[in-house]
Amino acid sequence: MTSFRMTGLTGLFVSVAMLPLAAQAQSYPQAGYPAQGGTTSQTQIDGSVPLQGTPQQTPQIPPQVRADMEHAMQYPLPPDFMTRAAATIAELQARNIQPPNSHGAGLAETISRISQIPGLAPVLQSHGFTPESFVMGMTTFGMTLAASNGQLPAGMPSPNPANVALFKAQPQQVTALMQAMGNPPH
Repeated sequence: MTSFRMTGLTGLFVSVAMLPLAAQAQSYPQAGYPAQGGTTSQTQIDGSVPLQGTPQQTPQIPPQVRADMEHAMQYPLPPDFMTRAAATIAELQARNIQPPNSHGAGLAETISRISQIPGLAPVLQSHGFTPESFVMGMTTFGMTLAASNGQLPAGMPSPNPANVALFKAQPQQVTALMQAMGNPPH
């Protein structure tokens, strides 16, 4: 799969649940390395064998952040999500509609903030989204992508298998959505 960097709209829409984790986790184990106790990250989804190395400390994740991440990891993406999301982002950019700063906000608060941006809800609606389905979908997309690249801490739940299958079945749409977000694959 492609590697993932956060730039442009990606930093706000994709990382809604990941930003609080990054800000609040005490440490991250390196991707593919076992966490304390010798267990391996559950986020390996590409079938590769995890790398072995020095055990790292398990991150301390606040309960609400963990709940948000678990919810996003299990959220089912509709088959046409990536196509609709790319078109939505392109329209938001064309209209110069900026998402709110969601750093440190949970999913519910981010959805509330998105709902209050003038002009954003009609654009979402025209592409078949609600503020909730768009935030959840973008968060799920980003977390599934991060998991596929080993960029989530050990002990996080695995992504929804249907979403993993969707990514494997639609690699061009994954790339197109990343490009729409200003994050070309590498």
